[in-house]
Amino acid sequence: LSCNPSIGGIGKGHLVREVDAMGGVMGDAADAAGIHFRVLNRRKGPAVRGPRAQVDRDLYGPAVRAALAQIANLDIAEGSAEDLLLEEGAGGSGAPLGDPDVLD
Repeated sequence: LSCNPSIGGIGKGHLVREVDAMGGVMGDAADAAGIHFRVLNRRKGPAVRGPRAQVDRDLYGPAVRAALAQIANLDIAEGSAEDLLLEEGAGGSGAPLGDPDVLD
């Protein structure tokens, strides 16, 4: 989440709706952590209106983690990717992390 804790708006609102339509958790987490909800450009035409939610940064992260923890067959690894392992013709094959682990 950026320093401006808002989800939605004129530009990012389209992205949020697309992620939500594909089963993403961004919209649900924003609903759970929202502190202020507003429709921008309400007086203008429907093409430029956009819902926006101001979210609590301290609540948004845990809401996303809780939603991701409920997804079956999803392994979550935290770390800093130090490099990318590439194979010719196959693209990426892994990423060594800052600790001894390697994601493949």
